Amino acid sequence: MFSARGAAALALIFFAVHPGNGQASPALRPQLSEAQARLQTRAALLADWQPAAAPPLAELTAHFSVAADGSGSHRSLQAAIDALPSRSAAPVGVAPARYFIRLAPGRYVENVCIHDKPPLTIYGAGGEPGEVRLVAGRFAAQPREAGSASPCFPASSAPRHGTAGSASVAVFSDEVTLRHLSIVNSAMDGVRAGQGYPPEVGEGGGAQAVALMTRGDRIELDRVQLWGHQDTFYASRRQVEGLSRVWVHDSLIAGDVDFIFGDARLLLERCTVLSRAGRRTPGEGGIVLASSTAANETIGFIVQDSRFLAEAGLAPGSVWLGRAWDQGVAKGEWRAGPSSPNGLAVVRESRIGAHIHARRDGVWGPSTARRPHQTEGDAANRLFEHRNQDLPAEQNETRLHTGAGLAR
Repeated sequence: MFSARGAAALALIFFAVHPGNGQASPALRPQLSEAQARLQTRAALLADWQPAAAPPLAELTAHFSVAADGSGSHRSLQAAIDALPSRSAAPVGVAPARYFIRLAPGRYVENVCIHDKPPLTIYGAGGEPGEVRLVAGRFAAQPREAGSASPCFPASSAPRHGTAGSASVAVFSDEVTLRHLSIVNSAMDGVRAGQGYPPEVGEGGGAQAVALMTRGDRIELDRVQLWGHQDTFYASRRQVEGLSRVWVHDSLIAGDVDFIFGDARLLLERCTVLSRAGRRTPGEGGIVLASSTAANETIGFIVQDSRFLAEAGLAPGSVWLGRAWDQGVAKGEWRAGPSSPNGLAVVRESRIGAHIHARRDGVWGPSTARRPHQTEGDAANRLFEHRNQDLPAEQNETRLHTGAGLAR
């Protein structure tokens, strides 16, 4: 469906005029036709995964409770996770039971790894997601500390954490649900506060700092807030047969550059996507989506019924809606074919603020391998919109930096 050669034809099948835009160009803002949009849906992405309606938090019974003051069964989330049995140790042919871990309101400073565990729900017991905060501050260029290895990131010869190893929370297990909590990577908060970058780090590299990384299937985020700057949320595809599906709904994701990225199947529904100001050079807005979908995959990222907002201080037209992440491809070396990823992202029925890039240049930026955004030829991108609306200027900015109340 979305072959490299076919992307140009798809982009020209249909295009919509956005309210207040005047003329819209299909080459600059490629739109899906109604027929193509029917193939880029929640049902298509989730396929045979049909998540059941989540019960109210008050009705859940936790196997373990976590409280920093010692009033629970564990003081840290990692300790509670480590107390769970291994999924691989379950008897063959027996479906493992789901476990529940309750987090009391508070700030938990720890790097968390969920690896080879049975189905698991972790939920915050606060009145708002921001009352339960999992916080860590690693970044890509940071030297690896002694004792930092985990089942998610085992010891290696790499001297630095790298992007993946910076994750505050890593979910490397199937059937994991996170509810009603916040995950933060605070590594670059000092830059935002005017303290400058750490040594050997800057806007050109090293500042990648992941809040949440997923590498598994049937992972759900419900009323979760993810806070970071560059590379906040990494939805990664596991390197084995089978799907890697992540469903995020009624949640907030905040960052500045490529802050929703990866090669998994990712669905965002009824979410607030917040572009942050203050870390980058004034006038350098950023990029929201960066998908690295395999060339033979027909579904990548879908963002539906969501809001793209900006913090105060971001200039109109300063942020790209997204770009292709040509993962593993050097600058200028991308070639059409099965060995080159061709990120696929669809933003549909959503409301887009004025911070998204100027209409005369389109909303999608050049790929990470410097492949220009284009709708024709073998190097055509698979980045599309469908029935989006522009937000009125008075609804574009938000001053709610804590995140409370942003996610519906």
